[in-house]
Amino acid sequence: MTDLLILVPELVLVAVALALILVARHVRRAQIAAASVVVAAAAAALSLWFFPLDNPRTGFGGTIAGDGYARFFNILFAANLALAALFSVRHLEEEHVPPAEYCALLLLASTGMMLAASAVDLLILYLGLELMIVCSYILVGITRDRLISNEAALKYFLLGSFASAVLLYGIGLVYGVTGATDFAAIARGLTERNLARDPLLLVGVALVAGGLAFKIAAVPFHAWAPDVYQGASAPVAAFLAAGSKAAGIAAVVRISSTAFAPERAILSDILVALAALSLVVGSLLAIAQSNMKRLLAYSSIAHAGYALLGLISGTAEGASATMTYAFVYAFMTLGAFGVVVALGQRGEELEGYRGLAYTSPVTAALMFLFLLSLTGIPPTAGFAAKFAVILSAVRGGYVVLAVLAVICSVVSAFFYLRVAVLMYMTEPEGSAPGRFPVAVSAALAVAAVVTIAGGVFPDALTAWTVPP
Repeated sequence: MTDLLILVPELVLVAVALALILVARHVRRAQIAAASVVVAAAAAALSLWFFPLDNPRTGFGGTIAGDGYARFFNILFAANLALAALFSVRHLEEEHVPPAEYCALLLLASTGMMLAASAVDLLILYLGLELMIVCSYILVGITRDRLISNEAALKYFLLGSFASAVLLYGIGLVYGVTGATDFAAIARGLTERNLARDPLLLVGVALVAGGLAFKIAAVPFHAWAPDVYQGASAPVAAFLAAGSKAAGIAAVVRISSTAFAPERAILSDILVALAALSLVVGSLLAIAQSNMKRLLAYSSIAHAGYALLGLISGTAEGASATMTYAFVYAFMTLGAFGVVVALGQRGEELEGYRGLAYTSPVTAALMFLFLLSLTGIPPTAGFAAKFAVILSAVRGGYVVLAVLAVICSVVSAFFYLRVAVLMYMTEPEGSAPGRFPVAVSAALAVAAVVTIAGGVFPDALTAWTVPP
């Protein structure tokens, strides 16, 4: 019974997903979206109830943890699910997407994310990530009449399958050397048997890191992100940009803090390379983009680099900073994509933002807020989160990398604020955007509140972070 209690949030999501498929013909689109929001809230509440901070526990033979770390990310994934469902109301109607199947896929993908955050065994981690990514393949291509979506889904499937194979092969090598797949046993094996110099283990660690780097779109495993974000519908792109990246970060934090902690030296070198490449490539390539979803895709690549900064030093403070960054990034990215959703087809190209402040001042103000946060300008949550991870790198002795992060942040200001210039300093073209659905407005309001509150009260969010 204790084992099942650890999986209650995931079981609730799975049960509702199956129920939606069974009653698909008897419910409306709005009812299905509302059900997804209610279930997401229930999963978050159950995580708070069953995962107390003062009594962490494991289940299923020590392979799944019910602790404060899992609770933190479960709440984030539940919020991501709720906001993505709200953003999808218009999309389901305009694109004639089967609503029950669509929301079931959102629920099952979120289940995989939660399972990945709770996993303390490499095989359970792999199952959680695969559940998430298989559902993501279908979500990207669910608008079957759009050729660009079909192309994006195929690219995502091919690259994702390769990355999954790399991750699984790395898990196999780690098991072959240590004789274990659960994180605690791996750490004990590395320490007691002095396996730090084993070449097969080093290859296994590198392959596992590469497989997880794909999930967070870190360079050089980033090639899928721009095409997938552009080809997917805006709500799906928002769901993936926030959720899949957070799931990958959750896995990286737990593995680096537990299983591979004795291999800190080699792991830090890998993380330094991934972070530096992601910062430079993501920031520079975003400058040339004219499509808003591609711009946000390259932005997400750069933000993967910022998130990794907190893990390089191997301290609990750094892990906490990375957790905070994942949380903040999810909301400001959901907000930015939410504006794209609200504006419809017009919002997918940068030219569609010309004069937006004159025709829709509230929408322009919201987008400006999210862009400021993505840039890292106070008093937004993005500034507080970015400051924390850079400070962690400095305290760990990686001053050069921290300086590179600051320089890339300055570069990012150019392409983020270019959108602001178009909104506030150019004449409007075309008619004013129509009235937004209530669901979309509500989701944007939530994202805006979190983005502001996280900057004004940064310590309140950090207090919730419980590193593994």
